[in-house]
Amino acid sequence: MTPAQLKAAVSKGEASPLYLLEGADAQARHDLSQVFLTLVDEGLHAFNVESVHAADATSASVRDQMLSSLIASARTLPMMAPRRVVLVYDADRLLSPKRGREDDTEVLPLADGPVAGRGRKRAPAPLTPAEAFEEYLQKPEPMTTLVLVAGPLDASRRLVKQVRSHAIAVDCGTIDNVDDAAVWIRNRLAADELTLEPRALQRLLHATGLNLARIRAEIEKLVLYAAGESAITERHVRDLVLPEAEPGEGFAMGTAIWNHDVRGALSEIAAQLEAGAQPPMVLGQIRAAAVRMRPETRIRRAMDLVLQTDLALKTSGGTPRHLLERLVAELCGK
Repeated sequence: MTPAQLKAAVSKGEASPLYLLEGADAQARHDLSQVFLTLVDEGLHAFNVESVHAADATSASVRDQMLSSLIASARTLPMMAPRRVVLVYDADRLLSPKRGREDDTEVLPLADGPVAGRGRKRAPAPLTPAEAFEEYLQKPEPMTTLVLVAGPLDASRRLVKQVRSHAIAVDCGTIDNVDDAAVWIRNRLAADELTLEPRALQRLLHATGLNLARIRAEIEKLVLYAAGESAITERHVRDLVLPEAEPGEGFAMGTAIWNHDVRGALSEIAAQLEAGAQPPMVLGQIRAAAVRMRPETRIRRAMDLVLQTDLALKTSGGTPRHLLERLVAELCGK
């Protein structure tokens, strides 16, 4: 089911007992989960809507307790309403936790034969919380809508397989085509009274693809960068949106600038130039750090300084090393 199909069904009051909202974009997952709140009259939310935050499940024992509580909550009948809604955020912590000693494993049934030396049969072992949850998935409470809101899941895990077999899955992190991406972007920009030039849209999607999480992050930067203007242009996108090949999170130049470490940044410039790197390449490293500065209110000023330096390099406005050193000194200043 697509997000649009889900919204249409819920708007008619139609809901199934089990849903899996999965995707890499946390904001999209959360926004879609709020649609289910309309299934219960607002005045009855306190009795019939429950939110569970599985991010707190930091160990196997806590996960077991949370699964047991979740089953009990899902089996609770609604009060003065036809339906109960249980939202489980960060459900990936329950369904596919990081592997370790306490991994979920395939449970082998106990032999049903006589115990050696006796004529009695062995009593069946009680169900584990994970097994009890699997039983619930196979026969859920029809008056409860259980919504599992999860990031990307490990498809090899037992509970993930069970959930995907029984729940209605909704992909929250994928945009189907360029037209859908354009609609999403324009709707987002309308909130800031901004438009997007066609060539800017092409350049942006060429860099981000149809990855909603990446599109969202870049649009937020562009909105800040274009503050005070009426449209986001191709120049804005060229200046701000990093191609995939740019440095990662922990590169030395970025670490020095983000930590206001002037000496470290100057040393990095010296090392790169002495190793034969061309000034534009070093400027690219500085630019990659500038667009990730915090707080984000610093980004516009930082990018103005980078662009001024770029122009000076191209017009012989000073020796390249001096221009780069002056730039990082200004960026490292608070």
